[in-house]
Amino acid sequence: MKKETLNIRLEKIENLSRGSKAYQIVKGFINGENNFMIRGNIIRPCHTSGTGRFCTNLDYTDQIKYLLDKIGVKYISGNDSPRGGKTGNFIKVTTKI
Repeated sequence: MKKETLNIRLEKIENLSRGSKAYQIVKGFINGENNFMIRGNIIRPCHTSGTGRFCTNLDYTDQIKYLLDKIGVKYISGNDSPRGGKTGNFIKVTTKI
């Protein structure tokens, strides 16, 4: 699919906050960004924030899957962490963009 088509489909989704982290991640993926959450065709939707006893997991897996389903992108999701931690979650996009 073309980037323009996916961007148009993403903008047409109703009741979607343009400032949400899931929206920013999907938009960045469509536009070809590479950062700590996006590498090639793999999205890492969970990361940690804070230090020490204030550390927390920020997980956007379900929101990103919802957006990818809405715009018609096929993907495979899983977890490659040895003990199944949330930071091992990944979404591998199989649709060619």
